[in-house]
Amino acid sequence: MMRVLWQEVRDRIHIAFAEEGHDLRAEHLAVLQHPGPDGQRPSALAVRSGMSRQAINHLVSHLERAGYLERYTDPADRNSRLIRLTDRGRRLYERIEAVAATVEAEWAEQVGAPRLEELRTTLSDLLTHRAAGGGGSGGAAGAGPAAARS
Repeated sequence: MMRVLWQEVRDRIHIAFAEEGHDLRAEHLAVLQHPGPDGQRPSALAVRSGMSRQAINHLVSHLERAGYLERYTDPADRNSRLIRLTDRGRRLYERIEAVAATVEAEWAEQVGAPRLEELRTTLSDLLTHRAAGGGGSGGAAGAGPAAARS
């Protein structure tokens, strides 16, 4: 059930990308999912999204060439690289969040705001439990902007 709802959000975001002329695919949401890639290592994004390092680096490279993000040296570890959104990337990320918020508002109209908030709280509790080592892969793999926002 959650997969169907996530696919709806993902598809709506992808449609917005296309309408606004962004050369991006739904796969790029693995890098751009909530809370965003700022200050993250590509390896952390791979774990968070459930993808291989090679796959995430391919997506990061594409987003970097397109001007949505940049890599920079980690000041705490000069051998590591971190990622941050560029101004263009920040505008795109804000658009993703806006589309997700629109879908959530539609869901609130359909089932009522209290029930949607209860769902959000339950999902947040599950993510907290997983992050504390209580089961699963320990992250929000596959969670999109709407699913992981609290």
